[in-house]
Amino acid sequence: MAVHPDAAETLALLDALQIPYRYYSHSRARTMADCAGIGADVGAQHFKNLFLSDRRRSVFVLLLLAPEKTFHTADISAQLGTARLSFCTAEELYAKLGLLPGAVTPMALARPNAKDVRVAVDRDILQMETVCVHPCTAEASLALPCAELLRFLAHCGNPLSYVVAG
Repeated sequence: MAVHPDAAETLALLDALQIPYRYYSHSRARTMADCAGIGADVGAQHFKNLFLSDRRRSVFVLLLLAPEKTFHTADISAQLGTARLSFCTAEELYAKLGLLPGAVTPMALARPNAKDVRVAVDRDILQMETVCVHPCTAEASLALPCAELLRFLAHCGNPLSYVVAG
């Protein structure tokens, strides 16, 4: 199976960390609806990945949100102790994570410009045994154990918080 060129760096890092994954090549999947069924053969679930910032653009947050939940900025901002968060622009997403809209993923936290991005994980994601994430392209997905995703996040070293989303 051919690996998408934008995924190669992520896969190499996962291999180096000895993190097991299953690679899925597919047509562009930019929404939760597009991701439906990907990874179902191994019981994997996608979750929402939202790239956010405060008004001054001094705080950047990658929010990992359970798929059935809605982002309530007041709740999440209060839990993180930040000014009100809102969605970043496509330019900010590319500058910080090197990603295009629709390909937002925690796997981009390994990139050099992402070191100051805070990570907020909805506690409900911790109940998922196997998760699906994009490997820095919306044309592929990776299924991996949730515990291994958390190990990957620890390796990246970004500030990490757990939140309860509504």
